[in-house]
Order: sequence, then C-alpha cells, then structure tokens
Amino acid sequence: MADGKYQLLIRLADERQQAAAERMGLAQNSLNQSRMRLEQLENFRDEYRQRLVAGGGQGMSVVQYQDFRRFLARLDDAMEQQQQDLERCAQRFVLERQAWQMEYKKLKAYEKLWQRECEREALREAKLLQKQTDEFATRRFWDQTHGDDA
Repeated sequence: MADGKYQLLIRLADERQQAAAERMGLAQNSLNQSRMRLEQLENFRDEYRQRLVAGGGQGMSVVQYQDFRRFLARLDDAMEQQQQDLERCAQRFVLERQAWQMEYKKLKAYEKLWQRECEREALREAKLLQKQTDEFATRRFWDQTHGDDA
C-alpha cells in the first residue's frame, strides 16, 4: 500500500518537475532570442553610424544628415525597448529556474522517502524471516531433545 502511495507521489512530482523544466527551457529560449535581437540592433546601429561618419566626410546634405540622426534615434529607442525585454526575459528565466529547482527537490525528497520506506520494509521482512527461522530452529531443537520423551 505504501509503495503505491509513494509511486503516485513520485510520478506526480516527476510530471511537475518535467513541466517546470519545459517552462524553464522556453524561458531560456526567449532570453536567448531577446539577447540575439539586441545584438542585431547594436550591430545594425554600429554599421549605420559608420555610414554616417563615412558619409559626413563626403559632403552629406543637411537633410540626409537629419534623416540619419532621426533613424539612429529610432534605433536607440528600439534598443532601449529590447534591453527592457531582455531584462524581463532574464527575470522570467530566473523565476522559472527557481520553480524547476523547487520541483526537482520535491521529487528527490519523495524518492528518498520511498527509498527509506523500502529499506524499512526490507529490514522488517529480514527480522520476520530471522524470527521465523529462530522459532523453527528452536522447535526443531526442542523436538530433537525432547521428542523421545513425548
């Protein structure tokens, strides 16, 4: 009976742990994608700034220069938003990792309880077997030593 109870607890804890691991993996993927998008924006901004510097030396018009500056400002805004998204993704990942760790610890605790219960049951069975063996040996000895008297 106890064996089935522990197996059910372990199975449910394992399912929760696996679900938490999956959520943590999704959060890690989101974090990685957000980080990549930020890096892409940074690279694009750097390339665009280099064009601005290169174009400035070639006699860029005031209108072209203003367009470049406005576009760079939009890129900076996009990067700021992406940085905020990256921070949200990082926070979510930390929370999901903590949730997974908690579920993992619960699973291991249930497994340890079940293992201890199995060890206690094995010890009880060994003691019972030893008791039965001792009783049998005592009866046999008694029968052998007092059997002729009866």
